[in-house]
Amino acid sequence: MTRNDGYRIEPLAVADATNQLDELASRIERLMQTEAPNLTVAAPARDEVSQRVASTLNDVQAGFARSTDQGTHEMRAVAATLRAHTNNVAAAEQDFTV
Repeated sequence: MTRNDGYRIEPLAVADATNQLDELASRIERLMQTEAPNLTVAAPARDEVSQRVASTLNDVQAGFARSTDQGTHEMRAVAATLRAHTNNVAAAEQDFTV
């Protein structure tokens, strides 16, 4: 008797979800590339405070860009893993009985 009625993987739905993850990662990358010049701060003056503020803001932006890159990499890795294992999970579900 099979007891996995409510817990099936739908390969087409997974494929659609993985494509959406890849598209989202691409949109984020394009947005960050497009907005990079707007997120870079130039010091308005040569005084120490202006220089320090600009430097700090640019450091924060660089950290945010690194985090965003890591996030998009992880999104693509999740999508790739789901794609790679969907058929195996679907096959295992067909063999699963309790």
